[in-house]
Amino acid sequence: MKKLWISIVVGLLVFPMIFQSPAQAGTPISIIIDGVPLSTDQPPVMVSGRTMVPLRAIFEAFNANIKWNQKTQTVTATKDDTTVILKIGSKIATINDNSVSLDVPGLNLKGRTMVPTRFVSEAMGREVGWNPKTKVVTITTSAPNVGNAGPATSVAAQDVSDFGDGRDLQVSFTRAADESLVDHYRVLIVKAGYTLNLSSAQTIASSNYSAVLATGSNPTIKLTATSRTVDGDSIKSNQAYIAYVLTVGKGNNASTLSSGSSPITLVNNTAELLSNIKVNDISDYGDGRDLFVSFNKLSDETKVSSYRIFVIKAANYSTFNLAKANAVASSDSTQVSKTGSNISQILSSGAKDVDGALVKTGVSYRVFVMAIDSSNAANNVLSSASSAITLSNVGITGLSVSDVSDYNDGRDLRVSFTHATDETYISQYRILVVPASYSSSFSLPDANNTSSAYYTTVSTTGSTTNQVLNSSARDVRGNLIKNGTSYKVYVLSIGSGSYLGANVLSSASSDIMLLNVSSLSAVSNLSVSDVDDYGDGRDLRVSFTHATDETYISQYRIMVVPASYSSSFSLSDANNVSSTYYTTVSTTGSTTNQVLTSSTRDVRGALIKDGINYKVYVLSIGNGNYSGSNVLSGESPVITLSGKTPVISVTNVTYSVNDGKILISFNKSSIETNISEYRVLVVPSKQAFGSTDALGVQASFYKSIAPNGTNPSIVTATRDVNGALITKGKKYKVYILAVANSSGVQNGGLSDSTEEFEL
Repeated sequence: MKKLWISIVVGLLVFPMIFQSPAQAGTPISIIIDGVPLSTDQPPVMVSGRTMVPLRAIFEAFNANIKWNQKTQTVTATKDDTTVILKIGSKIATINDNSVSLDVPGLNLKGRTMVPTRFVSEAMGREVGWNPKTKVVTITTSAPNVGNAGPATSVAAQDVSDFGDGRDLQVSFTRAADESLVDHYRVLIVKAGYTLNLSSAQTIASSNYSAVLATGSNPTIKLTATSRTVDGDSIKSNQAYIAYVLTVGKGNNASTLSSGSSPITLVNNTAELLSNIKVNDISDYGDGRDLFVSFNKLSDETKVSSYRIFVIKAANYSTFNLAKANAVASSDSTQVSKTGSNISQILSSGAKDVDGALVKTGVSYRVFVMAIDSSNAANNVLSSASSAITLSNVGITGLSVSDVSDYNDGRDLRVSFTHATDETYISQYRILVVPASYSSSFSLPDANNTSSAYYTTVSTTGSTTNQVLNSSARDVRGNLIKNGTSYKVYVLSIGSGSYLGANVLSSASSDIMLLNVSSLSAVSNLSVSDVDDYGDGRDLRVSFTHATDETYISQYRIMVVPASYSSSFSLSDANNVSSTYYTTVSTTGSTTNQVLTSSTRDVRGALIKDGINYKVYVLSIGNGNYSGSNVLSGESPVITLSGKTPVISVTNVTYSVNDGKILISFNKSSIETNISEYRVLVVPSKQAFGSTDALGVQASFYKSIAPNGTNPSIVTATRDVNGALITKGKKYKVYILAVANSSGVQNGGLSDSTEEFEL
């Protein structure tokens, strides 16, 4: 049976099929099983050169038991000691727990599940034939043959490459003289000195040999990178191997083992090493542009197509080797063309280390360089590691700009930034104001050449700078700074000592246009009140008077700020609040009285609720030339939302009917101090009735009972809550409503009803 399975697996993997689909040929496909045509409700179809047939029709033709799992789209077929599992859409099937690859997976077609004819037939132990002219598939049950499959001869092994694995090994042999009894061949690689006989050869796991079909021609096969010896070891350089070929008999035919090849030791050609790998920190971009790499080229570059530079975290460099270098993604290294001379390369801003992380300051790195062989990756040459380097940043960070006044000149512009971490070699900083229309072409050479009259000098004193420019400040083109012009700001760090001339230019600030914001004003008369008891934003009403001139105001934003945070809440904070954390109000009308919604959140993202102290602000949003020049109101008084004291309902409401009258008893509320009265309400039993309904009943249609500290028993009124007389033959229920005695109490304490009754 084991030989049968091997035959099935090999046939499934390599058997070529050349038919076309019915859409390409007029003759329909027929399937004949042991001389009997197979009848199917869905005709067979050709998919990617494979005949597909309805699964139930063909499995039942083989008398196999079928189980279909609709949820997982999996069919399980059992016949004797053979179990086949096939999942629709998957190219992997199993035969007795052995995985088999399919050229074409099962599929659904017009409500029928179609499976590959050849796979199913051979899995069930049948032989399959195909007549391309007549488009007939013949499936037959093979009769057992008994004989000895002849051995392969002239087994030879060669070293054909330099990958350092199975791809270096090529095996050829002369096929058996009569292949009618041969199912397939297995190429077995053993280490020199390993004893292999027929018995042990037949037990080798499929992962440790290479299968070859009986094709009628003498095979020559090149092994793969994953090929292994019979004991499961990877094939590698500097190890002697011998190749054997096992001829596997078809059906019940006996297998035979060839003689071994001559021993062969795989050898990788040694190559010249790259040398003089040097690294330097040359700039302060905080990325790969700070890293300068140089190295000596190979003296012989005839086979070199290019070089690759690898940046590796210093903690990981000791395990980096050629195999790992070859496996690094191209996006995680820097490729350099050969130039015929020693190479110097500044990396790019997007340069990454071999782990895929961007190169940055503060991390210790080492660098390797690999020469790429144009024809064989196994012959790539990897350098030794460079010395360790940690990129430092001597440029400024945190550059920001703001409009701080309304002088209509440089005094309106404040520039803030954090100084370089190491100022040892920095003599000063220069603030450069660049018209935004010119900033895209502004570069370090431009900054170095800017006239001293066109920048503002800042000393290295302190760790941060907050500099308001002066009235005579000019941009780098020599024009006075003024309102209405869009600018970007740069800071140039001026090197000194050994870094004299090695100045560093910051990245650009955000755009800023100085504006006179006197036309924008904040709202006034801001007040807040607690208006309900939902326990959310619906309890909060915000009122304010709009700005006198709304010409340049597009909207107002109501912002609820926890009081514990309000002391530090600023215009900058307000401008940065997420749109989901404020309430927008239009400029319509002269005042706003806005009750917030149940989903309203404070500026920190928390839902508004009872028991929290809040302050409210309103942000006026500028538009047109004042877009971005928003104005924040003052704060409202503190407000803490609170719920009203609830009325506690009465309990144990009971009734009795005596002589046409209804007698009601109940247990009073446990707290009567906030209750003004109890109302006895007679309600038709089929009428929907709740607290709101109870509060709306007219005084003449209920009976009022004063709270007196005792549990009352009283006779009800003669009318129901609708004003209709209470009559015999109709069914009723009775409710007791406890009514609040002040506006500070939550009204509507309605009891449960009595059971229904009639007079």
